[in-house]
Order: sequence, then structure tokens, then C-alpha cells
Amino acid sequence: MKKLLVLVCAAVMSISASAQKGEKAIGVNLSYGSKIKNAGIGVKGQYFLADRLRGEASVDYFFKKDYTSMWDINANLHYLFDIAPKTKVYPLVGLGYTNWNVELELLNHETIKATKEKLAVNVGAGIQYELTNKVNVDAEVKYQIIDNYNQVVVGVGLAYKF
Repeated sequence: MKKLLVLVCAAVMSISASAQKGEKAIGVNLSYGSKIKNAGIGVKGQYFLADRLRGEASVDYFFKKDYTSMWDINANLHYLFDIAPKTKVYPLVGLGYTNWNVELELLNHETIKATKEKLAVNVGAGIQYELTNKVNVDAEVKYQIIDNYNQVVVGVGLAYKF
């Protein structure tokens, strides 16, 4: 069993990624947050720091539901592995800043507003498929560790490389 594990690890480590250091991409996301219980949209920018190591910055807005809306800013690192000619998988780790807004209208038409700002730690994984030399689609699942606001975020995205 140990020999098999060593062999699998050696095979995974020998896989080469096709991305080059300095390659950039911009894109859009559609996601769902388990704590906010609603869909969100976002934009992202990606930059390869090394051949397999990619940094990603993103901003997401989750639509208002049950008086609550939320937005976040994230900085994540992805380490890409080729699993097929146009397909890569990656673990992700990163940090985020989240902003939760609650707005209630009372019976006397008075409005009460409250905002909570929280830092997050992101951990997860994703898969990316290269549609063309310039366009990728991806699917990602990450767990945002946010004090009492932990949530799973599932998303799909589209990115243009330049």
C-alpha cells in the first residue's frame, strides 16, 4: 500500500502544467452561498505566480434574501494539476473579507439596518476546462470559515486569458 501511495504521489508530481508564469485572466462567477442561502455574481482576476501556482482576486455580491445581503473580497491561491489535456484540478486556500447587511422595515415603516464585517479563511477545490486557448470554464467549491457565519460557496465561472 505504501509503495502504491508513493507511486501515485510521484506520478502526480511529474505532471506538468501548461500555464506559464505571468499569464493573466479576467472572468465572471455565478455562485451560491449556504449561509446567505442565495445566488451571487462576481468578477475575478487571475495571475500565474509560477508554472502551476495561480493567484486569484475576486469580488462577489450575494443577492438579498430574508432581509440579508452579503458581499466579499477574496485572495486565493490555486495549485493546478493536469488530469487530461484540457482539464485541470486545483486545491485552493486564501483569505477573504466579508460584509453582511441586514435591513428590516418595521410596522411603523421605520427601517433598522445592521452591518457585520468579518474576515474569512477559504479552503476548497476546483476544476477547470479549457474551451479554447483563451477561454476557460471552471467549477469550484470552497468553505469560508467566518466566525459564526461559516458557509460553503459553490460556483461556476468563465475566464478570458491574455
